[in-house]
Amino acid sequence: MHVFLKSVSLALMLGLYGVQAAETDSLPTSEEPLQPIGFFGTVTGDVELGFLFTSGNTDSFAIRANSELVHDLEYFRNRYQLQSLLQKNNVTDSDTGEKDQVTTASRYSFTGQSNYKLVKGRESIFGRATYAHDKFGAFREQAALAVGYGNRLYEKLTSYLDLETGPGFSHQQSASGNNNSGPIWFVAANLDYALFDTTSFRQTLESSTSLGGENSTLLSRSSITAKIVDKLSMRFNFVVRYNSRPEGDLRKTDTETSASLVYTF
Repeated sequence: MHVFLKSVSLALMLGLYGVQAAETDSLPTSEEPLQPIGFFGTVTGDVELGFLFTSGNTDSFAIRANSELVHDLEYFRNRYQLQSLLQKNNVTDSDTGEKDQVTTASRYSFTGQSNYKLVKGRESIFGRATYAHDKFGAFREQAALAVGYGNRLYEKLTSYLDLETGPGFSHQQSASGNNNSGPIWFVAANLDYALFDTTSFRQTLESSTSLGGENSTLLSRSSITAKIVDKLSMRFNFVVRYNSRPEGDLRKTDTETSASLVYTF
């Protein structure tokens, strides 16, 4: 299994290198990034907030807060992501008839990644660290470190496609408190594509395959962002989280659908 993963990754790297080299020779100058990078680089990002209130037969409150920051330098591209979700429901006690506020969702995660650019900013070597805490998920805590090779296969204005792969190490704590750690192989694809002048599509796929037969994970984030006015936009999200080996009767797949307001800077 290990040899197979290494062979697939090597083939992927060689394929990405060949595609990148061919594309670099054939791309017109109009497909190169238009914004020059100064000494302090460029900083872009957004802050996303979503709320949900219900009242009547069901009383609940939920808040979703995400943020992403990208710091682009001549030789480095740094990316930081913070995501959180909190939901509370009022549950009626069948004996007393009183309503008690119960937390039904509590999750937050942080990702930090730095890419060192090798060839015209297209090829890179990356290092990344992630941490996620989910009070009601299949795993209470999940953390991972990974390093490897990345390639920006496509870039035009604000649109791009990145592919990354490499080895790493993960630590996980299950919902019952059991811990497991071991080596992983990380693969990711990140697409950001401008559909129209005011609308963009973003797709992220992140896979961590356990090399020791423990739990493997897959994360998919799909979103469409439509500008409302100036720097304010509306974003629709669909998130899928998959764990290959949850404990007991816990499900392998969790999904999340939401709509949020986004401020871009």
